[in-house]
Amino acid sequence: MHPVPSRPPPSALRRLLLATALVADAGTSVAAQSRAAAPARWSIVTPAGALAWFDLMAGLRLPGAGAFPLVDVRDRAIAPADRELADALARTRESEILHFVPLYHPSADRAALAAALRGAAASPPLVPTPRAELLVGALARSLAGELRSARLHELAAALERRPPVVPPAPARIARLQRELDSLYLPALAPWLALERLDGGRLIVAPGIGTEGRIFSGTQDRSDNQVAVGDFAADADPTAPLLAFVRELCFPAVTRASQGVAGFDASNVDGARRASLAAVRCGAALLDARLPARSDAYRAFWSRRAALASPSPSARPGERRAASALRADFDRTFPADADIAAALDRAISRLKEVR
Repeated sequence: MHPVPSRPPPSALRRLLLATALVADAGTSVAAQSRAAAPARWSIVTPAGALAWFDLMAGLRLPGAGAFPLVDVRDRAIAPADRELADALARTRESEILHFVPLYHPSADRAALAAALRGAAASPPLVPTPRAELLVGALARSLAGELRSARLHELAAALERRPPVVPPAPARIARLQRELDSLYLPALAPWLALERLDGGRLIVAPGIGTEGRIFSGTQDRSDNQVAVGDFAADADPTAPLLAFVRELCFPAVTRASQGVAGFDASNVDGARRASLAAVRCGAALLDARLPARSDAYRAFWSRRAALASPSPSARPGERRAASALRADFDRTFPADADIAAALDRAISRLKEVR
């Protein structure tokens, strides 16, 4: 182990807002950026450490900001041994960074995550391995007092005793990867290049709720992390890919909201607005680049909204005509007047790509 260096990592709050607002290099045209980018490469993965962590977050019912649940609590009860820990974490928004732990340390298995938690709890914090530095630094600087010194030890113990998580079926992951490679990545390549999301890992985890995660906090254009639920019960077997599209919009939403009076994505209302705006941005992105999947995307997100707030006009299993589907989607996810124009401009950049 070695101490956490004094150099502060990128803002944990900015990571918590789901993406860093990286912009195109000044003086470089959109078309030139797209031509210069390598083919997009994203791998769908189900790492045991990440699955165990997200299952723990669901088991603790850890809350968070956003329009949708961050965890899937179905068939999960808080274990008696974890009740006090769950209550302590629920009392502060500082704990929301815990939803992103595997994205800060993507190579970690369960033991490595537990070691990093204990390292972050130490005073001064200690880094068990070089790869854990980012996670330890983020936790040490985001959590204070007992929440760091005591609760991270308890989290490590809770993670270690968590039962193994059954991953999504390998055959399903393989089918998703084939569709991602053959359909989504070729169509979305210009957007991925413009947003510096040329490649990375897409984690599909049963413990994640409708609200996904994205981490794009380094200068490496291929070292991005996205995590979404597996949505095994959804009517569309490719639902994780529809969730992935929405996550790809968060950097653009973050940029669009910067400097907007009254739009603070660090508070609950702002986080909800950003969450809803990203859903709408994803639909516009598919309209522009992959219209064959845009209605399926709208149907999926309308189902998720219906599950969150059931209403007679939007039942989760209902099939509707395309016009009715789009009208319902627009009612559920109306344009945010403060950032709609900026997002439209972001999508319109794709017209410059040949």
